[in-house]
Amino acid sequence: MQDNNLVFALDIGTRTVVGVVMERKSSEVRVRAARIMEHETRAMYDGQIHDVQAVAAIISRIKDELEAELGIPLVKVAVAAAGRALLTSTARLEKERLDWGEISREEVHAFEVEAVQQAQQGLIAAAGEEGDSDKYFCVGYSVTNYYLEGQPISSLIGQVGTQITLEVIATFLPRVVVDSLFSALRRVGLEIHSLTLEPIAAMTVAIPPRMRLLNLALVDIGAGTSDIALVREGSILGYAMVPMGGDEVTEKIAEHYLLDFDTAESLKCQLAGNQVVVVEDVLDNQLEIPVSEVEDKVRETLHYLATGIAREILTLNRKAPDAVLCVGGGSLISGLLPELARALELPINRVGMRTRESVVEIKGDFSALQGPQGVTPAGIAFNALQGEPLPFIRVVVNQREFPLWSLKETTAATALLAAGINMSNLYGKPGMGLTLEINGQVQVVKGELGTPPIIQLNGVDASLDTVVTDGDVITFTRGTDGQNARCTLQDIIAEVSGEVWVNGEKIVLAPRTLVNGQEMELNTELPDRARIYYELAQRLDYILLQAGVADHLVRAKILNYRLNDESRILHWHPAEVLVDGIAAGIEEMVPWGSSVEYRIGSHLPRVREVLPVGDLYQMVQVRVNGQEIEIRHRKAYIRMNNQPISLDDFLVDGADLRLAEVDEGPILSDVLGHIELNVSTGGKLVLKVDGREAGYTTPIRQGSEIEIYWK
Repeated sequence: MQDNNLVFALDIGTRTVVGVVMERKSSEVRVRAARIMEHETRAMYDGQIHDVQAVAAIISRIKDELEAELGIPLVKVAVAAAGRALLTSTARLEKERLDWGEISREEVHAFEVEAVQQAQQGLIAAAGEEGDSDKYFCVGYSVTNYYLEGQPISSLIGQVGTQITLEVIATFLPRVVVDSLFSALRRVGLEIHSLTLEPIAAMTVAIPPRMRLLNLALVDIGAGTSDIALVREGSILGYAMVPMGGDEVTEKIAEHYLLDFDTAESLKCQLAGNQVVVVEDVLDNQLEIPVSEVEDKVRETLHYLATGIAREILTLNRKAPDAVLCVGGGSLISGLLPELARALELPINRVGMRTRESVVEIKGDFSALQGPQGVTPAGIAFNALQGEPLPFIRVVVNQREFPLWSLKETTAATALLAAGINMSNLYGKPGMGLTLEINGQVQVVKGELGTPPIIQLNGVDASLDTVVTDGDVITFTRGTDGQNARCTLQDIIAEVSGEVWVNGEKIVLAPRTLVNGQEMELNTELPDRARIYYELAQRLDYILLQAGVADHLVRAKILNYRLNDESRILHWHPAEVLVDGIAAGIEEMVPWGSSVEYRIGSHLPRVREVLPVGDLYQMVQVRVNGQEIEIRHRKAYIRMNNQPISLDDFLVDGADLRLAEVDEGPILSDVLGHIELNVSTGGKLVLKVDGREAGYTTPIRQGSEIEIYWK
């Protein structure tokens, strides 16, 4: 079709195929031609094509007749997928993030898409199928709940955390439904002009935009199923399906009156407007049956069907709608609409029927489009003729073409889902880290972060949120995993080598390292959970060891001893060390280039190291003949392990030291060793303490005045 104001539409149903050619001229929309044909075999079941060749043959006959009538070629067609093919699935996704940074919009979208794909896999598993998630188109989805660290939250964007959970509900259309439809059309040389859902098409004409501010339910009652669509506040609220339809009533009539299916179907269609119907049963008995009797026999079945429809409406809408509009052949069943009103607790006049004739926007009367069963085919054509954005597009993903169909804005994420790309690892995984124990302290070396996916739309960088349109070309490259952490000893130990001068000799130093108890080179790559021990090359004790000083002379010797029953510990370093002329402790760090001088002293400490002289002796100052003199007086004796010792004896490990105080204080004779006294062969030696006559054993005290002379 060259003329954009002319559209050819097909409604491919379970029992019939309806073809419509509709034209728009100025403000008028008119049906130019219409055809309806029944399937000669059971080529379709519940809205899905099972025999492509048989369906293609019917389409070809309708196409040929319409072309002959109108005298124009029909090369493009508008079609609709059955609403009964819609499937709904839920999923709960739990993810653990390794990064404590803020959660970005792109990250949240990636999680949502992964959850949708998880829902797709749930459909496959429920059907007992195997294969990729591209078996289903995603019509749309909604996030029902977000959780962060196990707590509900309204939005994840900008939050910080590691434990993320989200729950989604998603609606899908099996790919086989669309693929079989496309295959049948290709066989007769038809291209797709538009693709929509049958409930959407019916709603286009049955509930025009001017009516959609109301909360309305549209129910398309077919032979085997009843499709439901709801509108509220100007937009489509959602869809549902009941696996029951007019055939339920037909089968009840056939069973009760012993009729074949076609006869029972004919009887059902005669109930409206008649008092009595005449039929023959399978035994050729002619029956004259009052309509009231038949209505009584099917009342329970009608109640069952109406209750099922009402239940789905209430579940989807959360309350009874303002009104219910019924289309489809099943809506003609006598008594069904009042039964549905009672099930919804609505007034009977709030449940009505919409026919093609009631659609004032469309002109032209054709028998193929009469009644409520003509609404959907007219709606498919009218919907395509409106020229509004179509829900069906084709895109190329990584050089392969895919059809996309969505009720929402179509994004790159939708295209990737349709292409069957696994969404569970769009982003590259972080590389594995290393856990190391370094001198008893645990240290973690992180692996490299994974990269985000690369998405390009028509050669331009894009994201999962980027909107795609018909004919777009998408290239997708999955994010690459980060490299695992790699680390050597040299990476762990800074400033690993240098030189110092020890007793005038230059020494080049590198640290001594052990990995899992074994010596390793500095450029050795470390394994995970390695236990590393090293001694910094600049520590003084390590420098002395490298200079050849024996280990037992460098390492502190720990001696435990007791002093008057009190436990004590001494750390004894035999080496006496100067660094650049300044005394240094054995564990101090030495700058490179320093001069180290050491001298090895006693291997064991002497008692004086733990017992100062002041503990054994008392210094007493006196004046002798006017001259200040200081004398040392023993105030205590020391014993080690019950043996008397001096301060110059070596202290042994485990020694028991005891101090015994001397009872007598200093006496005059203690002074004689500190003065010069001329020896006289005659005369008397005079001794005085504080002006009094004294003898050699006279006690003296601090500050005593002593006189000693010959008389």
